[in-house]
Amino acid sequence: MRKQLGLSLIELLIAMFIGLFLLAGISSSYIYSKKSSIYNDQFSMLEDNGRLALEIMSKTIQLTGYSTNKAVPLLPNKFILSKPVSTTCSGSDNSVINTNFPDDSTIDSAADGDRIGVIYLGNSEITTDCSGETLPDSCQIGSANTTNSEAAQIFSTFYLLDNAKNELICVGSRDTEELAIAEGVENMQIMYGINTDDSPDRSVERYVNANDIAGLWNNVTSVQIALLVRSEKEVLDTAESKKFTLLDEEVTTPSDRYQRAVFTTTVSLRN
Repeated sequence: MRKQLGLSLIELLIAMFIGLFLLAGISSSYIYSKKSSIYNDQFSMLEDNGRLALEIMSKTIQLTGYSTNKAVPLLPNKFILSKPVSTTCSGSDNSVINTNFPDDSTIDSAADGDRIGVIYLGNSEITTDCSGETLPDSCQIGSANTTNSEAAQIFSTFYLLDNAKNELICVGSRDTEELAIAEGVENMQIMYGINTDDSPDRSVERYVNANDIAGLWNNVTSVQIALLVRSEKEVLDTAESKKFTLLDEEVTTPSDRYQRAVFTTTVSLRN
């Protein structure tokens, strides 16, 4: 008898079953690998945003109270408590040209996040605010056109913008625009280290928030910052609400699938 060619129905069904089993395994492995890749990418972006925000804030805040090598006194103090007044230096350039600051630039808010504003003077070595805008040469301390410190003051304020991107905003004294320096920042808490005994080491006796600092703003020797940062996309398998401790505040997140992390740092005020 002539040999039959091809596969029997049973052989074909077995081959299809094995193929589907292998395809399911490959698909499952691909989906898991894809989810893992997305999760890692989102967490990397989350870390980048948190670290970048702290780096920019730290570099600006550590200049608080800087009065240049001329030791010119700051007016009224080193933390902004009200809107700066537009000033013009003796030359042709405006100094503080931005009056778009918040009404109260140093506040404490558990729900919406804290806000911090600082002041320092500009000379040939320190010239920029938090947005990177440069103080004109004629306004800098040491310039022949600058006769007082008012025109040389540099203002920088950080606060959160409540929008879809949860942006950390910087407002400088040389630009009228709000500059977003990091996305995904849901909350920011700030505490101030106070030294009241005028000890030479300027050690911190206690940390307080802006509401409890009373009239001791010029006794602040360090600043603690805590940021709650979330991922750009929802990456967790299930929605859940979590509690995070940011310095003196406990923040409860909404029930969702965003990944979150807390970033903290302490900035020493040398001036």
